[in-house]
Amino acid sequence: MAYKEPSFKPTRSQMINIIKENITPMTRKEVVSLGDSVGRTSVYDILAKHSLPNMPVSGCDGISVRFEDFKNGIPDTSNWKENVDYKFSNTGVALSSEFDTVIAIEDVKFDENGSIEISSCPKKHGEMVGKVGGNLIKDEVLVYEGEKITLGHIGILASAGITVVTVYAKPVVTFIPTGDELVSTGMELPLGKNIESNSKMLEVYIKEWGGIPILYPIIPDDINQIKNAVKNALAESDIVLICAGSAKGNKDFTLDVLEQMGDIVVRELGHGPGKHGSLTMVGEKHIIGLPGPARGAELIAGFYVKGAIAFMNHQEYPLPEIVDAILVDEIKGAWIDFVSSVYVYRENGKLYAKPVKTRGKTWIEGFRMSNGSYYCTKRTDVSAGTIIPIELSVPSYYIK
Repeated sequence: MAYKEPSFKPTRSQMINIIKENITPMTRKEVVSLGDSVGRTSVYDILAKHSLPNMPVSGCDGISVRFEDFKNGIPDTSNWKENVDYKFSNTGVALSSEFDTVIAIEDVKFDENGSIEISSCPKKHGEMVGKVGGNLIKDEVLVYEGEKITLGHIGILASAGITVVTVYAKPVVTFIPTGDELVSTGMELPLGKNIESNSKMLEVYIKEWGGIPILYPIIPDDINQIKNAVKNALAESDIVLICAGSAKGNKDFTLDVLEQMGDIVVRELGHGPGKHGSLTMVGEKHIIGLPGPARGAELIAGFYVKGAIAFMNHQEYPLPEIVDAILVDEIKGAWIDFVSSVYVYRENGKLYAKPVKTRGKTWIEGFRMSNGSYYCTKRTDVSAGTIIPIELSVPSYYIK
C-alpha cells in the first residue's frame, strides 16, 4: 500500500493522552511476597494486623519509675534499689507494669555503692513513655486500594505483620523485531546487515518499567509472517511492540498488517526523533509501533511504552526529573516538534544547558555528550540566555 500522509500527527502530550484514554488497566491479580511488592499497585486496602507497640514502652534509654514517687519533687533516692524502686529501661522496650514513667539516663548518676542520684523531676505521669498504638493501630490502613507500594512502605508493612500482598499482575509486553536486514546479537555481522539491538534494550526497560517482556525472533519482511507474529503476540500479551516502519519503503508491510487487524489510531507522530511511531488498537489491546533506529526506538519507548505500562499498572504517567537551566547556545526550531539533546552543567551555582551538536558525530558520541533533553515546539527558536526546562537522563546529583 502506498504511503499515506497522516492528517493528524500528535505532539507528545497529545500522544500520552491518547494512550491513557485507550488503556484498559490490568484486572488480573496475584499474591506476591512483601519483598517483591515494591513498585506494584495494591488491589485492596492493606490493614495492620496488630498495634505497635502493644504495651507501653520506654521512649529513651533511662530508668523507669513510679510518677507517684515524684509528686512532691525529687525524692531521697539514697536507699533506692534496682528492680524495686526503679528499673533500667531501654528505648522501645516494654515497661514493667509496676512502673509508669521514664527518666533519661543522662539525668541519672550512679555512685560506687550502687546508689542513684536523679537530677531531673518528671513533669507528668507517663513522661518519656511510648503509648500502646503509638506507631500503628490494628486495622489501620497502611496502603490504600490502588496505591503504589514504595520502598518506604516495606518496613511499615513488615512491622504490621504483613508478609504477602495482593497486587495487580504486571502487563505482558511482547516485542516483534522485523526486517530482512537484521541479524541477532552475538552473530557475525555480514556485509550490508545490521545488529538487532532493540530487543536487548526493550527487555531491560520493560522490566524496569513494571512489565514482563517477551521477545520474538526477527520476523522477515513478509506480510504473512508479520501478520502471524502479531496475531500470536496479541493472544499472549497485554501490549505488543513492533518495528512499524515508515510505510514509505517497498518492504514496509507493518502498517498494512495493522490496518487489516485493527484501528490505527495514530499513524505517525508530530515530533522527532522517532516520528514514525504509531498506535493501533485491536479490541482493547495496544500495538505500539516503534521506529527501527536505536535512538528513535529508545526515545519513543521512553515516552509511550513506559507510560502505557504505568497506566496498565493503575499508576500515573512517570514524569522525568526536570530542572531549569540557562541555555548557552540558540536552539533553532524545526518543521516539527523536536527533542534536542543537551549537556547540563553547573557553574557559579547555576545550571546551564549546552545543545549537543551531533552532525558529523557517531550516535554513541552524541549519547555520551548529553545528559538531558529539551522538547522544542516546531518553528520556535529559543535564544541563548533563556531559562528552559530540561528533562534529565541522569539523576540531578550527577550534574557537575
